[in-house]
Amino acid sequence: MYKNLLSWLTILLVFPSCTDSRPNILVACEENNIGNCIIKWETNPAIDGQVKVYASTSPDLIPESSPVAMANISDGKMTIITEDPTQRYYYLMTFNSKYRTEVAPRNINITGIQNFRDLGGYKSSGTRKETRWGMIYRSAQIDSIPPCARQELANIGIRTIIDLRSEREYRNNPPLNDKRFKILHIPILTGNLENILIGIQQKKIKTDTINRLIQQTNRELVTNYKSQFKQIFTYLLNPNHYPVVIHCTSGKGRTGVVSALLLASLGINEEDIMEDYRLSNYYFDIVKASKFAYNLPTNSQEAITTIYSAKEDFLNAAKEQIEMEYGNVQTYLKKGIGLSNEEIKQLRSILLTNIRY
Repeated sequence: MYKNLLSWLTILLVFPSCTDSRPNILVACEENNIGNCIIKWETNPAIDGQVKVYASTSPDLIPESSPVAMANISDGKMTIITEDPTQRYYYLMTFNSKYRTEVAPRNINITGIQNFRDLGGYKSSGTRKETRWGMIYRSAQIDSIPPCARQELANIGIRTIIDLRSEREYRNNPPLNDKRFKILHIPILTGNLENILIGIQQKKIKTDTINRLIQQTNRELVTNYKSQFKQIFTYLLNPNHYPVVIHCTSGKGRTGVVSALLLASLGINEEDIMEDYRLSNYYFDIVKASKFAYNLPTNSQEAITTIYSAKEDFLNAAKEQIEMEYGNVQTYLKKGIGLSNEEIKQLRSILLTNIRY
């Protein structure tokens, strides 16, 4: 089921005015556990009239022919009943047939996979562009999922799965075995939760050291794995590899840092990057992942909860390390990872699209 709706105010997508007369339109969209879509919106200033919603399985072509739902703007929310829950739908909202906003559920509920979400819909600073929906996803581990879940991955068009797990994680939880998907294994050892969890269970790692340990882990990620990051970016420069999903174990640590660097390369502002990082707190079920810890002491359970949490200090540690070594993230992308201006421009041409007003 979709998470606490009151928290949506922290994950609204903001669409700024393109003229002084256009209201600011804020929209949140989430998929529930049966595949229906719940959309909430606000306009500032408040306006009267009607909102119409059009749907398509293609984010690049949403015809304004027959709306799938209509409501009064003052209603502020609606539920769209999905005819085929196995398909991925993208929506175009029109307010009084004048103001347009494209949106899709950030999260996708796939059996056996946690924290699976789309990196589309984030605005690139200083432009009238945003990240394209349905091109790149981030996720917790993808391994022995049932056939229905594999089919859903195929339905949303996934071509490539980039697995950041270590060889040890790979052996304990083998990757998806399905010829429909290209599995690209780029192991990043730092950030391997397994060793930390073992240390907690054996009481070798104390609770009060976990925060410092994870921050140090993220510092080491950006210092020691620049060549792996370059591999990922190089792969993403080929438009034939999309749609792509990047994952590690929880989809929060290594995947969180890689996603942040990718969004930064696309010109997404720091606030949106951090908000995307924090969403792991909504879409990763810590209780389910840590059920093995019920018999451990309370402080060990608290330590495990911390490990699976997406705290701002954790991502900020990586950013601070980058700034200490390179001054800023953009310089790190170019001089640390080795992305040229032409490569960044190419990446933006693939992953950014014009915002419809």
